[in-house]
Amino acid sequence: MKNLKILLENLESALPSGITLNQALIKELKINKDAASRRINGKTPFTYDEVCVLSKSYGVNLLPAQSEQHSNVVFGYTPFKSKTIEDSKHFFQTISTLLYKLNTHEHKQLYHIAPEVPVYHYYNYPRLLNFKLFYWGKYLLNDAYYIKRILGEAQINSQVIEHAAKAYEQYCLVPSVEIWTPQTIQTVLSQIQFCIETGDFSNKNEVLLVLDEVNNMVQRIKQMAEENNKTFDFDKKIHVPFQFYKMAVNINTTSILAEMDGQRIVLQPFNSINFMNTSQPDFCDENFAWIQNMQSKSSLLSGAGIIERQKYFNLVNKQINDFKDHLNKTEF
Repeated sequence: MKNLKILLENLESALPSGITLNQALIKELKINKDAASRRINGKTPFTYDEVCVLSKSYGVNLLPAQSEQHSNVVFGYTPFKSKTIEDSKHFFQTISTLLYKLNTHEHKQLYHIAPEVPVYHYYNYPRLLNFKLFYWGKYLLNDAYYIKRILGEAQINSQVIEHAAKAYEQYCLVPSVEIWTPQTIQTVLSQIQFCIETGDFSNKNEVLLVLDEVNNMVQRIKQMAEENNKTFDFDKKIHVPFQFYKMAVNINTTSILAEMDGQRIVLQPFNSINFMNTSQPDFCDENFAWIQNMQSKSSLLSGAGIIERQKYFNLVNKQINDFKDHLNKTEF
């Protein structure tokens, strides 16, 4: 009954003016007046599908009504089904919405455990972003537009470039903690290698152009770490802290956690490129404790950590240069 009371209170507070609980249930659940009254009085339990319908119709957060005993967690996500890559911004929607939301708060922080390069870094590099969209669309989503094309035939939509650039600006305005591994850069390099082997690059120059932007991306991240400032090259001189860490070992778990004026939201990747999100307090607190543990076992490379920072980025640059050396021996 406690969970029912919380659910009904949340639902009632979300209803438009002039609509009663009874009327809302009758309308959305397609039931009669008596059936609606029995659900409100607790005589007839709501089904899971009914609760989901009400949540979707009125934007009711189900999380407070979850059972603490079973530690249930409800995640939201943006479905990709029946959507295409080349002309829409839905691939950035979850992340960009979070970034814009963070910047409406005075106190905010973004944490990212990064076994691969965090996706928002790609937003600032159109050619690299185009490659990532191509790889995702052709090999992860089986998108009809990309399946019949090679990279040179698939050009990124200008609206997507603009949307990504604005999202990157929002990212740069949020103080961040990023924790990379020794192999973080390898994911994008292995994807490029895969597309070389599948014939998606027409010639070596196409590969080099993408690699140039990989290198530019790495150099900007290094500069952000040196300055401990994500906006070091902005016209308007402001300081947005960038705490960059490196782990000594590789892990496979990506985790993103955002804090904003006391509230926490966790994003967990699924289907390789999409994210689920939740603000369930226990889950977020446990995730935050794990991130802090990883942070305590990692080396801070921002600001004063000159020697360790140089060693790490020498390692990253070596991986890129080794890839280029291998590329020079590859025939197209």
